[in-house]
Amino acid sequence: MVKIRTKSPLFFKLLNVFLRIGGIGSKFLIVTLMSKYFDVDVFGNYGLITSIITILIFVLGLDFYNFSIRDILKTTGEQEIINKVILTFGLYSLVYLLFLILGYFIFSNIDYVKPYLGFVLFLVITEHLSQEIYRLLIGFRKVLLANMLLFFRTVSWSSIIFYYYYNSNLITIDKIFKLWLIANILTIVYVFVLAITKNSKKILKFTFSKNWIKEGIRISSVFFIATISLKSMEYANRFIVDYFMGEELAGVFLFYSNISILITVYINTIVISFELPELIKSVNSHNINNLLKKFKKSLLIHIVISSVFIFLIIKPLLLWQDKVEFEKYLPLIYFFIVGVGLMNYSLLYHFKLYIYHKDKALLKSMVISACLSLFFTISLTHFCGIYGTATAFVISSIILYYMRYNEAKKMKYD
Repeated sequence: MVKIRTKSPLFFKLLNVFLRIGGIGSKFLIVTLMSKYFDVDVFGNYGLITSIITILIFVLGLDFYNFSIRDILKTTGEQEIINKVILTFGLYSLVYLLFLILGYFIFSNIDYVKPYLGFVLFLVITEHLSQEIYRLLIGFRKVLLANMLLFFRTVSWSSIIFYYYYNSNLITIDKIFKLWLIANILTIVYVFVLAITKNSKKILKFTFSKNWIKEGIRISSVFFIATISLKSMEYANRFIVDYFMGEELAGVFLFYSNISILITVYINTIVISFELPELIKSVNSHNINNLLKKFKKSLLIHIVISSVFIFLIIKPLLLWQDKVEFEKYLPLIYFFIVGVGLMNYSLLYHFKLYIYHKDKALLKSMVISACLSLFFTISLTHFCGIYGTATAFVISSIILYYMRYNEAKKMKYD
């Protein structure tokens, strides 16, 4: 009889992959289910609201984690680490307060957001807070705990929605947002109670460091502009389609966009969450070139695997949905697979710039790519319709790949 070694690296990785894919996958399944359950225009509104939530998560974070994680992981003293973690969440608390005030006045004027305004505001805050907790746990190599919490806060409420669906209970956007928010709050409370219980003495010895916050904001501002530029490339096209062609085609575009995001989710799960912390810690070691080669190989292999998976499931998925609106625009998925694949493969050069602190090069590659992307997306959508939008996405991905590659290549001569 063969015994399973539960502490083996392979078992540990497989368990974490299962939890991560189960967590993120459940959200994908909910989106897929709602694309069948809701009318296409209602699904379009639902997708636009969740896109707004996703974008605002990055706005609230100010990309401060790019500074804080990189700095905290290089800090050796436990008290100093706790000080920096407290300072980080203290900064976020001020941002949340400002966001609640500004968000109320801004989003109460958007018709499809207004009915769910309270849910949207607090989902943005709790999603961002959950994301920052996840990143810290991954950074501290508490990968299993991070993925268990992710699994609970996504699978728990998703399972209830599936229960409603298969028992013919009415599903509304209100119900989805309410369950989603409750799950977020429960996991956040658990982590804070656990952290305070284990570190209460050190927390009481907290000392405020204004200079660390100022330095962090100064450095992260570069990442913030870069990230907003990247997210505009990924999400702005959805709103542009809605503006030029209406809610129904926005719903179609969102459906195929969400399918293609499986590639990014898979790459984050299988490659980045496991290999990036090691790249950061080993940046000055003799082994860094080997680690980068391994990272490049992993990206390519898993992009191919996830792309093939999407090719295999897309037809059965469309048959299950039985909606002519989605079937009609099936070729969109091929544009998305090429674009998302290129974006993910270019992460090799992105993270090479990141671990070597080439922050200005990162900013340059993102901002130029985003500006060109916006130009091509608006122009091609206006003149060529939804396939123009998809073509612009591929062009934008090629530009981003070239910009990242070119900036990383320059490092040889620094």
